[in-house]
Formats: sequence, structure tokens, C-alpha cells
Amino acid sequence: MSFINAFLTSTLLSLTFISPGLAADTGGGAPLNVAPVVGSEEGNIAPDFTLTDADGRAFRLSDYKGKKAVYLVFWNTWCGHCIHKVPTLIKRQQQFAQQLEIFAINTGWDDSIALMAEFQAEYGINYPLAFDHGAQVTDQYGVWGTPTEFIVDINGVIQHRDGVPKQLASHLAAWNQLSEPSDTQLAGQCEGDAAC
Repeated sequence: MSFINAFLTSTLLSLTFISPGLAADTGGGAPLNVAPVVGSEEGNIAPDFTLTDADGRAFRLSDYKGKKAVYLVFWNTWCGHCIHKVPTLIKRQQQFAQQLEIFAINTGWDDSIALMAEFQAEYGINYPLAFDHGAQVTDQYGVWGTPTEFIVDINGVIQHRDGVPKQLASHLAAWNQLSEPSDTQLAGQCEGDAAC
């Protein structure tokens, strides 16, 4: 019994000395204000990119920050599930163009700009398509299969990855709600800027 008591006592003492170091002092219990991380998971800031469509028009994700939410779809011309999704995306573009920018990114896996342009014409696609040369954006977003979908809100934060809600209308107001930047984000923007 004395071994068990000695073990429990040493364990409790260890936790007493270790746990204060694990607790962050936030000035009276206020939550830590940590800037979001750039990444490809829900809650991350979406990685910025610029791609061009088949006509050479540029699409830059950050151009929509503060304007409206963006629905990104990574796809391929030979992907059966991607083809199946086209009518739904066309309908969503017709319904929600003012509140949601739909943008389809061809991963470039066994595809070409010519095939993409033919696909767009054949299916009467009414939303922009771009070709990801070298799959750089595809890799940045951690895409390994198609279709892969993201909803990026008006603040540039990924709200959904894959499991995009079927009832988009009920989510559009939240996705298009501007948030105030945190003190940490503001400090990061002002580093080295005397005007801040």
C-alpha cells in the first residue's frame, strides 16, 4: 500500500509543478487572441491564388474578400462525379450569383486547357473554369480527389470542405457576414508600418 501512496503523491506533486507552466496567462482569464492559420481545413484562412480561365481572364481569390463568399470546386473533365455535379452548379450560379462566386478549378491531372474549353461549351457552363498548371493550387488546398469543394466566406475563412450544405440559401447570410479583425490580425498587418 505504501508504494501506491508514494506513487500517487509523486504524480500529484508533478502535476502541481507542471500544470502552471501549461496554463497561459491571458490577463485575467480572457481568451487568447490567436490569428487564424492559412491552410486548407475548415476554420483556416484560405490560401490565396491567381488562375486564369480558358479566355485568359484572371481570377484571384483575395479579390472577393470583403465582397462575397466563394464556392471553389476542384474537378476534372473525365471525373464522373464532377460531370454529375455540373447541372447543380449551373443552377446555383443562376440562383446565387449576387451572393456567391462559383469558381471551378481543373486540377490539370490528365487534362488540358483545350479539353476544359470543350467541356465548358458542351455542358453550357455559366460559371468560370480555370486550369491549374502543375497542380500548384490543387496541392496548396490538399486536394487528392475530385470533386473537392470549399466554401470560403467573405472574410477569407474556409467554412466548409467537401460536405457543402445542400441548402445554400440558408447559409449565405452567415457566409457573407463581415467580421471585425482581431487585435492580433491588425498587429500583424501593421508591423513595420509607421502609419498604424
